[in-house]
Amino acid sequence: MSAIGIGPAEPDVWATHTGPFASHYDSGRVTRRLDARREWAVLASRSIEQYPVIEAASGITFHHPVGHVFVRNDTAGVANQRAVIDELDLPVTIGSTDERGGDFPEFAFPSGWTLLHEPGPAGYIDPRRMARAQLAVALQMGATLRRTSVAAVRRQSGRYRVECAGDSPVDAERVLIATGPYLNDLLPHPLAGRVVPEATVLARVTPEEAKRLSGLPTLIYLLDHPLHDDVYLVPPVRYPDGHYYLKLGGSYSPANALSSAEAKRLWMAGNAADEQRNSMREVLEKLLPEVSFESLTMKPCLITDTVHGLPFVDQVEDGLFVAVGGNGHAAKSADAIGALAANLMVSGRWDDPDLAASAFAAVFGEYRPDPGSRHDN
Repeated sequence: MSAIGIGPAEPDVWATHTGPFASHYDSGRVTRRLDARREWAVLASRSIEQYPVIEAASGITFHHPVGHVFVRNDTAGVANQRAVIDELDLPVTIGSTDERGGDFPEFAFPSGWTLLHEPGPAGYIDPRRMARAQLAVALQMGATLRRTSVAAVRRQSGRYRVECAGDSPVDAERVLIATGPYLNDLLPHPLAGRVVPEATVLARVTPEEAKRLSGLPTLIYLLDHPLHDDVYLVPPVRYPDGHYYLKLGGSYSPANALSSAEAKRLWMAGNAADEQRNSMREVLEKLLPEVSFESLTMKPCLITDTVHGLPFVDQVEDGLFVAVGGNGHAAKSADAIGALAANLMVSGRWDDPDLAASAFAAVFGEYRPDPGSRHDN
C-alpha cells in the first residue's frame, strides 16, 4: 500500500492567492489536555505524547511546555472540566483568581473567578513547524507529497480519480478528505458544518520584553465582553519575519458563517479582520496592562464547526473518508485525529478502545448544533 498527500503550500502573497487557505499559517497555538469534553482531552493527551517522538524523528522542534491557564466564571463549565480532570487524572489545580492570580502577575483578571492551571506539557505549539515535522516523518516512512490543490474527487470504475490543479490526476482506491474549512467542496453531499471567520491580533514586542515574558503560560479566558465570548493568548513567539509577537485570538459575536469558497478567500486575503482591531486591542491591554506593544497586526483565521462539536472522522461512501471539523480545538490534536482516520482507512473499521465511532460520525444536511453534546472548551 502506498500513500500520497496532496495539498498546497502556504501562499507567498495572501492578497493575490486564488486557491484554498489553511489555518496552520501561524507560529503559536495553545496545547492542553484540560477540556470540558472527554473526547477532546483524550485526543490532546495522545497527541502531546507523540510530540517528542515526532520532534526526534524529524529533527524539528515545535512544542513549548510553558503551561496553561484557563479562567472562567460559570459553574456548569467548571463542573464539566472537573469531571474530565477527575476521570483522566489530569494534573490540574483549581482555585480562584484571588488565590492564584498572584502566580501569574502579568495578567489582570476579575476578582472571584475560577482559575484552572495545567503545567507542562501544556503550553503551545508552532503549527507551521509541526506540519513540517509531520510531513518529514511521513516522507521518511515512504509517503509522497504533491504541493497542489485538489479540484475534484470523482468515482470511476470502482476507484477514485483525484483531479489536481495544474497537475496530472491521481488514481486511488481510498481517499481521505481533510480539507479544513473547505469541508464540503469535494463531497457529493454536504456535511452538517459551518465555517466562521475569526480574527487574531499579533502584538509585537521587543526581544527584551519577549525574554521577560518567556515564562508566561498560554491562556483561555471566557471573559465578560459585549463582542468576544472567549479569547486565547500565546506568549511571545519569534515569527518567520524575525520579530516577536504575542498572539490574541477569539470569538466575535457579530461574525456570520461563510458559505462559499470565494467568501472564505475574500476573508483570508482581505483586511476585513481589521474591524476587530479596537475591541481586541481593548481586551489585550486590559488583560496585560503592564506589557508594552510596539505594533498590532490583524490576521484572519477560519473555524470549522460541526453539529456535535467533534471532528467528523468517518467513511462517507465506499473508499471515501473524511477527517474535518476542528471546532477551534484541533491544531494541538492533529496527530491523534489523523491516526483515527488512518486506522479507519487501513482497517476498514473503527477499533479504537476508548473513543466511540458514534461521537465522530459524519452528519449530513444543515448545520443545527446539538446543544446536549457541546461544551464550552
